Amino acid sequence: MKRIQFIRKPMFVVSLNEKAFTLIEVLISFLIFSTIIFFMAPVFHILLNQKTMQTKLQSMEWDVFCSQATQEIATVSRAEVIAGRLILTKGSETIQYEKYGSNLRRRVNSTGHEIILQNVSEYSFSIVDNAVKIRVVDVWGKEYLLTAFSFLKWNST
Repeated sequence: MKRIQFIRKPMFVVSLNEKAFTLIEVLISFLIFSTIIFFMAPVFHILLNQKTMQTKLQSMEWDVFCSQATQEIATVSRAEVIAGRLILTKGSETIQYEKYGSNLRRRVNSTGHEIILQNVSEYSFSIVDNAVKIRVVDVWGKEYLLTAFSFLKWNST
């Protein structure tokens, strides 16, 4: 007869329980969760304030546009509005300001594609005496106005 021998486990050996979490696992998951939450707060803040930031950028873009358009209009020999486009004549160059999608672009001699304003929903150009009046409404509904005068006397059109 064979004798069955029982091996007794020592008391200090603990059997691994695969069904429960250990303290280290809980700490690691809490660390990962805390890291995600820590980085998500600024992301939500940026997303919620994006409209304000875009409006501020639109304001700065408008200031640059005003400066450039005023300088350009001041030196042209002729200005006219045809089919919603502002057409400026300066020597042998013809400069056009026109809408392109939601942008306002500038073209010289019907070539090129220089975006001068973005997020434009409405615009209008008008000639009054020796000045060009420009009205732009952005996609958020804010209205911008510019009156640029010429140093040169334009011929009546």
